Amino acid sequence: MLAFIALLATLVPQTQPHGTRIAQVTPSPIPTMTASTLPSVAPSASAPTTPKPTAPAYKYRFVPRNSTRAGEPTIYAVYMNDKKLHSLGQIIIKVATSHDVVRVVSRSNGREGILPLIAPGDFEATSTLPKIPFIAAGMTVEIEFIATSATGRSAIVRVPVLVN
Repeated sequence: MLAFIALLATLVPQTQPHGTRIAQVTPSPIPTMTASTLPSVAPSASAPTTPKPTAPAYKYRFVPRNSTRAGEPTIYAVYMNDKKLHSLGQIIIKVATSHDVVRVVSRSNGREGILPLIAPGDFEATSTLPKIPFIAAGMTVEIEFIATSATGRSAIVRVPVLVN
């Protein structure tokens, strides 16, 4: 900014024979920076570092056998934080679908929930499991995922998980 103001100060108006005025530029020296005046790019010792956000770790991937026809909604894969789910524990789910899917619902044992749309073909949710009766510990249950398109067509995938 200072260099621009210095340039404007060096403009000297001159008159041409026909009465028109032309500005003439008088060159001025360009300031140089030495190593002592350059800003440091090294982080200072007092600068706090913020941790980078990490993507959830999906330890379990379920890829269904797709026998859908062209134009039908499709679930390509279901990703979960683990195949073994714990009572009152966290569950992280990601469902990869065809781009025509507008809604994904998960359902199991009389409970259901809607997975939010993150991007076309990407539905993700994080939740806490309810209290699971001790008698069900060690059982394999299925979580059903229903992907529905705007036309009302749907695809269903059942994913087996172990409850503990």
